[in-house]
Amino acid sequence: MGDNLELSEKKYDLTEGFVWQKIMLFAMPILLGILLQSLYTTVDAIIIGRFAGKEALAAIESVYTLTKLPVNFFVGLSTGATIIISQYFGAKNLEKVSRACHTAVLFSFVGGLVLSIFAIVIAPFFIGLLKVPVGIYDQALTYVIIFFSGLAASMTYNIGAGIFRALGNSKTPFYFLIIANIVNIVLDIIFVGVMGFGVFGAGLATVLSQFICAVLIVIALMRTRLPCKIHLRKIRFDRVCLDEFIRLGLPVGIQSTLYPVANMIIQTSINAFGVNSIAAWAICGKLDFLVWFISDAFCTTISTFVAQNYGAGFYDRAKKGVRIGATIAVLLVGLVSTGLYFWHVPLGRLLVTDAEVIRIMSQIMIFFAPLYVLYVLGAVMPGAIRGSGESFKPMVITLFGSCLCRVLWILFIVPLRPSLMMVLSCYPISWAITSMLYVLFYRTYVPKLEKQQFQ
Repeated sequence: MGDNLELSEKKYDLTEGFVWQKIMLFAMPILLGILLQSLYTTVDAIIIGRFAGKEALAAIESVYTLTKLPVNFFVGLSTGATIIISQYFGAKNLEKVSRACHTAVLFSFVGGLVLSIFAIVIAPFFIGLLKVPVGIYDQALTYVIIFFSGLAASMTYNIGAGIFRALGNSKTPFYFLIIANIVNIVLDIIFVGVMGFGVFGAGLATVLSQFICAVLIVIALMRTRLPCKIHLRKIRFDRVCLDEFIRLGLPVGIQSTLYPVANMIIQTSINAFGVNSIAAWAICGKLDFLVWFISDAFCTTISTFVAQNYGAGFYDRAKKGVRIGATIAVLLVGLVSTGLYFWHVPLGRLLVTDAEVIRIMSQIMIFFAPLYVLYVLGAVMPGAIRGSGESFKPMVITLFGSCLCRVLWILFIVPLRPSLMMVLSCYPISWAITSMLYVLFYRTYVPKLEKQQFQ
């Protein structure tokens, strides 16, 4: 068994082997998982719209941002657990890996329950803030309450997936995500299409699929040969691990919660330019999704790679991983950008045929496509810095560069020359500022960190 365990560890160990190969093998399942989740969201909307009607679809869409807020916060919070476990694994401190994993599983379940109760209690207040129309208010509230009731299961899956990724295994969470999405679609068809449960059925399908996914990930953790193996009798809080989880994860959770607020302010400004502009911007969002998916996948990949190698004391390998990972991400986004620049019109016509909407969309894409690469470093470099054990300063940089700068642009620059393109210009400007700040910080932070490590 010892030999098998050693073999399993080596398979997922990011401190050995060709850097580019390890990064690509780790990143691809994450990227495919994000794509799969996006596909499921589209299919889910089609099923609900087709069988439950536009009111049910509108009710769910009207509270989409609200349902994401607690999830974003906890997923950000769980980043701390992933980083700590990665560092312990890189250092080959398997006892600490085990203690951290058992603490993380209990933390996710208890935290999910607390968050679930809190979210359900405040849901009516936030639905009121969103100004959900009276005609769909009851359906929206029903969906939110059911969705929030499953947060413990959702959080357990997310932390379980994070544990596997921390040890270099990104495939297992991907497989369970496939199962969960298939189950969700099947249950949607049964509850919404066959039984006619409407919004209630859609929420129930989501919660049940999350529960199944959580059970599967826990079973996998109990059966794995990796050091993250879970024993039910050992599940308890380790104070040191818990403190580290919160120290590293809380800034990421706050950032993940506040980040959408700036975009909501920008969306309000876009709405002022009418339906065609809103539709054109929405179409752009359907076309450029790969830019954000690639960046998110490589942020997670670089974070785990750096954490394992810093834990092992392989600082040069960690820096090499950052360079290679960031370069691959830039090249992939550049490839997507090129395709969008030349083929955005035929792609857009697959989604809408209105000539004015296509014209505005084309104007936006011609401006944006060459600039998407500015976003990449500002998205992936936080992963490199968090992987080394620092998450507060990346939060400050992101909130300043990507949030405050956008809000200031909307408040003070746009009024000077009000136009749709002037509003949207806040995005590439904030990308450039954020990426520049991260590169400057990384270049000064890494030498100081290495000096501390050798003292």
